[in-house]
Amino acid sequence: MPEKYINVGGYRIRIVEKGKGPPLILIHGMGASLEWWQFNIDKLSEGYRLIALDFLGFGLSSKPLTDLNLNLASDFMRSFLDALGLRRASLIGNSLGGLIALYAASRMPDRVDKLVLVDNAGMGHEISMLMRLGSVYPVGELALALRNRLTVKIFLSRLVYDSYKLPSHLVDCVLRMFAVPKNVASCLRVLRTGVNWKGIKKEIWHSLHEAASFLPHQTLIIWGAEDRITPLPQAYLGKELIRNSRLHVIEKCGHLPMVEWPDKFNQAMLDFLK
Repeated sequence: MPEKYINVGGYRIRIVEKGKGPPLILIHGMGASLEWWQFNIDKLSEGYRLIALDFLGFGLSSKPLTDLNLNLASDFMRSFLDALGLRRASLIGNSLGGLIALYAASRMPDRVDKLVLVDNAGMGHEISMLMRLGSVYPVGELALALRNRLTVKIFLSRLVYDSYKLPSHLVDCVLRMFAVPKNVASCLRVLRTGVNWKGIKKEIWHSLHEAASFLPHQTLIIWGAEDRITPLPQAYLGKELIRNSRLHVIEKCGHLPMVEWPDKFNQAMLDFLK
């Protein structure tokens, strides 16, 4: 994927841009990068201007020293739209990216067209034990220090229903990204901003519930029926909270529908966007 870097509020942000038409912005999840959308970019860009980014603090983008809280993430998204000269855009976010997309849409409703939430975090306090343990010092540091191809593959297999559908090059991508200086520290700092050993922090999901209940946007919620990171009941809660929303559940699918079932994911997206 041809990549480039843009300046967003003084930060160097890596993006991939393809296609022409109404703009769509793809926001990845915790510890991920724009490569996690590699099975969707070609199809979705056929009728849209598609922009995937390494979010601030992740991948090959700048790593700020400050905590990436909800307000900072939302302000960054506003600056990102400004840097690209976009008055409005649709936001598509997976996991942490869905949390950011939802909250940003609530704070700048006039800048967001449609919203797609993909197994987004923050609808409830429940989250996988792996995330909870990672938020505890020094467990997270030790786990990431001991990373290798086997341990990364084991972790990523928890994100999908069928481990045979996990692309091997995604394992290589994670190893490569976490070898980038400051990536480990930045990822753990973001994780601990919103998660502790009990789960998602109360102030996070309370803020998200309030934001969701006032969203005016047409919203598509896509969820893997067997998600072990953010369980399926949170999808139904999101459907209840967001009044102008529809829910699309993909069976035999985990936390990454865009990776595990790209054809079904892409079609659901295109049907909604039309």
